[in-house]
Amino acid sequence: SKDMAVAFRNGCEAVSFYGGAQEGSRTMLDAMFPASAAMLAEDGADIPASASAAQKGADATAAMTNAEAGRSNYLSEEVLMGTPDPGAVAVALVLGTLAKAVA
Repeated sequence: SKDMAVAFRNGCEAVSFYGGAQEGSRTMLDAMFPASAAMLAEDGADIPASASAAQKGADATAAMTNAEAGRSNYLSEEVLMGTPDPGAVAVALVLGTLAKAVA
């Protein structure tokens, strides 16, 4: 529903505000914000699209060479390169599982 989509977006913004990270910081928010955008585009009705957007966001973190927040921020570029952010992967897994459950 639209209410769920708005609540999810508000949650993303709260995590960003209190955690100090934003989309592009190589954190779970790199999966959450794209999922939120997909939810809002379909009034919360298309969970598989949200899960797909989250997975794309998580996959994109593997190419990010700098973590600005989260537990990965103390790791070197060599360690980060090619490895997706674990928090973003977790978000994608949860939404992917939810999408399968409601299918």
